[in-house]
Amino acid sequence: MVATTLVVATALLSPAEVARHAREAAWASAWATNLFQVANDTDYFASARETGLFLHTWSLAVEEQFYLAWPLVLWLAWKVAGGDRALRWTLALVLVGGFAYGLYATTSDPVAAYFLPHVRAWQFATGAIVYLVGDTFVPRSGAWASALATAGITAILGGALLIGDSTPYPGSAALAPTLGAAALLLAGPGGGGIVSRTLASRIPTAIGRISYSWYLWHWPALVLAAELAPADGRARAVAVAASLVVAAIAFHCVEDPLRRSRRGPPRMVVLIGVMASLLLVAFCSLIHRSHREPADPEIAPAHPIVAQIAVPEIYAAGCDQWYHSAALTPCRIELAGESAPTAVVIGDSIGLQWYPALVDTFRTGGWNMVVLTKSACAMVDRPFHYARIRREYTECARWRDAAVEYIRAASPPVVVVGSSGTYPFDVATWRAGSADFLRRIAVPGRRIAVLGPTPSLPFDAPSCLMRGRDGLPLGPETDDCAVPLSGIAFAEVEGALRDAVAATPGATYIDGAAIACPDSRCAAWRDGQLVFRDTQHLNAAYASALAPRLRAELEPLLKGAAANRE
Repeated sequence: MVATTLVVATALLSPAEVARHAREAAWASAWATNLFQVANDTDYFASARETGLFLHTWSLAVEEQFYLAWPLVLWLAWKVAGGDRALRWTLALVLVGGFAYGLYATTSDPVAAYFLPHVRAWQFATGAIVYLVGDTFVPRSGAWASALATAGITAILGGALLIGDSTPYPGSAALAPTLGAAALLLAGPGGGGIVSRTLASRIPTAIGRISYSWYLWHWPALVLAAELAPADGRARAVAVAASLVVAAIAFHCVEDPLRRSRRGPPRMVVLIGVMASLLLVAFCSLIHRSHREPADPEIAPAHPIVAQIAVPEIYAAGCDQWYHSAALTPCRIELAGESAPTAVVIGDSIGLQWYPALVDTFRTGGWNMVVLTKSACAMVDRPFHYARIRREYTECARWRDAAVEYIRAASPPVVVVGSSGTYPFDVATWRAGSADFLRRIAVPGRRIAVLGPTPSLPFDAPSCLMRGRDGLPLGPETDDCAVPLSGIAFAEVEGALRDAVAATPGATYIDGAAIACPDSRCAAWRDGQLVFRDTQHLNAAYASALAPRLRAELEPLLKGAAANRE
């Protein structure tokens, strides 16, 4: 699966995408994708985790790592305490203690809790306990077994329906699928009830037989379809259906023959398997090295599109600590001397994508600026669940409160506010939460500019431009990497923000989407420049080129604030 997926990706995707996927593939080949995900959870601007072709192998990595450690734990328990009793106590300790630790870790370090094996150990221990006590304490026939099977399938289906992106996991939510699976195992195949009969029927068993292969192949098919045809839901459905066919072939030609093979001593079989994994790691590393951008541009220049990617320089100043801290770190930018008035710019990375244009605007107008920024933090005075860290983003709320106190103490005559339109609020919450935030920073005489959100593209802009191109696009725009603004704009969010601005004295709304996407069209490439540096952030150079348009919107506020000061 890894080798085939990489070969297909090399043929279909851009070199930068291939390099990113090959790096993850090397970790997958070493059964360590989960460690890769945890290690890379430091950069907010890194590629979205969900677009990794080998993301799904994290669960297999957890299994393999657990299976390496588990025999050692059981052997030590047997040696130190001795006998079956020690094993049962060890299992009980891992079950109870591991579950309690999982509850804590899901809140304190949600990404590590999701991917690391020791947080999942209690689930494996549950399976071990079922194995030890099932035949002794649970009758596997009759009404009792039927009730267990019904309870088990209900818990599993309930978990599938109720556990979503906003559910902290693993934590208490993991009880439903774990205990449901345990109940099904305890019931066994001889319950005689409708659940047992259904699960033992032809179609479920046929799918179950190839489920491991389908699990392996469905995810890369789904991701490739999403990358190549982002707006076509049918393409994804066809890709997943096709992966079932590939899975059936892989099961009969690879998986089943290997499982049934008894040739050679076990140690030799293990050695061959290890060597195969190491060879695959080497193959993936070679693909990564041959497609990655060179570290030294004097030796080998970067792809012209990659060379254009630029992040606002403010992020090198350490103003933003993402979810790792709630500390407020104001960054003062001297543009017009100490005696000049100072404006405050507050927002997430979408608000601060305008930093180059704001610097130009304030320098031209004779203003200094202070930047208050926190990635993925909405300028909406409401709590929300942040899917990337799988819990409520409490650091955002604390940071936002500290930012409000800073603005109140600093008393700037101008405040510029901006954030993304992707946050999981309904329209009413957008309206009320935005109005409450603006109300907290509004005082008589202060001018507040609210930068409306720019849209998110259904594709990664640099990757789209690099596919099939060795250089820069020749025309002013590219039709294959452009979409109408009407199809991707956050129209309801913009409406809610306009309502909040209308309810706030001294506030003005600026249509960021119209500035970023003139002529009602959002393109990855415009007027010889890279517009978006990923799926949603404007490229810094393009934002700088938009400075005259943004300055025209802000100048009346700056002049009004200056007049008030006089």
